[in-house]
Amino acid sequence: MSQPEAFGRYRVIRRLGSGSFATVWLAQDDLLKYPVAIKVLAENWAHQMDIQHRFLEEARILRQTDSTWLVAVHDVDVLADGRPYMVMTYADQGSVADLIHRGQLPLDEALRLLTEIGQGITVLHGHGTIHRDIKPSNVLLQSSPVGQRVLVADLGFAKAIDEASGFTAAAGTPGYMSPEQSIPGGDLDVRSDVYSLGAVAYELITGRPPSRPPVKVAPGRIRPGLPPALDELILAALSVDRESRPADAKTFTDRVRAIRMAPHLPEAVPWWQRYRMPWQRAGALTAACVLMAAAVSASLGAPGMSLTSVRNATQEIRVDVPSVWAREFHTDHEARESVAEAGAAPGLLAATDTDEWHSTDVPAYGVYATVVPGAPGLSSVADTQPCEGQPEERAISNDDWEGTAWEWRECHDNGAFTSVAVHPPGTPKTVYLEIRQPDYRPDVVDEIIDRVELL
Repeated sequence: MSQPEAFGRYRVIRRLGSGSFATVWLAQDDLLKYPVAIKVLAENWAHQMDIQHRFLEEARILRQTDSTWLVAVHDVDVLADGRPYMVMTYADQGSVADLIHRGQLPLDEALRLLTEIGQGITVLHGHGTIHRDIKPSNVLLQSSPVGQRVLVADLGFAKAIDEASGFTAAAGTPGYMSPEQSIPGGDLDVRSDVYSLGAVAYELITGRPPSRPPVKVAPGRIRPGLPPALDELILAALSVDRESRPADAKTFTDRVRAIRMAPHLPEAVPWWQRYRMPWQRAGALTAACVLMAAAVSASLGAPGMSLTSVRNATQEIRVDVPSVWAREFHTDHEARESVAEAGAAPGLLAATDTDEWHSTDVPAYGVYATVVPGAPGLSSVADTQPCEGQPEERAISNDDWEGTAWEWRECHDNGAFTSVAVHPPGTPKTVYLEIRQPDYRPDVVDEIIDRVELL
């Protein structure tokens, strides 16, 4: 297919790639001044109604799930020759396959990617859909103001779970597809996707895909020093017997997350780098970060650590957050009940996982900040039991702020938790902060407080 000038109002810039069923183009939405990816059904399938149905079904699934972890579909339309096309999120950093081809990934980054891929597949399973073609080239990477986003893509083989017993043709990619997928008419369930997640995990960790099933060589034999629990999990996911695999994508992902959060992850990853963004690509993110966040350098107890400034224009507050924690950013996250009762509106949250901020089971590290009118003591926050036991209470007093910090050194085995209520001396406006860290670091808390600014 030669390069078209435009698809509707979308001006074509260049081809991004093509496969058996479709071609993907980079285009510019000149009305909204925004780049998009446009996926167009291949010409040789123009009159195959079953292929057209599959193409449009992919668009419907992506649109209906509408998840942070999946490629978004913004629009669909039909060309003059009858071929459908869909307008999607443009992933400007390529795919996980591209990342793997550049060289072995640090273990923490590999586990971070795997966790986010698993979250995308968990969303699909919750929607009642099996992906059936999970592989590194079908996981895209996009710049965002707080780092790199993982986007699960290419649902061309996706099917509803309740139709799993009716699959009539084998589908998937050899090396990543479960053994039962290679059998036409095989009875599939979500554990087929778990097998594929195991194959992707194997490649993320070792740099190479697993062998044909049964897989007998553990990743740790290729990359010595891995946690035994990681070897065990990946081999279990790659089991020929699906009864031996983790029950679903969520179970698999939760176990990956637990391994990643273990206190002594191999490779001696520095404390302050445990949630770092890929620094070697930080320059490519600069343009995307300018509008919403600006990186600044600070020691913060660790030489070379980076901070990201995030702000809530409505509340007129700016907070500097360790960039390694700021994987996601919300400006209107709900405050805890006791703080909301004191008059606080929803505040800003920059964290590794904003959806799990209030969870007691899943670690999510970052900073939450909101402004409370007046100068309430907010001592009631210590009674809301975000963590077990009584907190340590200490006074905050410097040239810019005075108030109180309530600190739990260990919060549900997920690191340290600190609640802070401070206000400028003589000013009736209180800033309430929540800071969740992998380890108890009061110096980090003090540095974050010092850098808070009311605009």
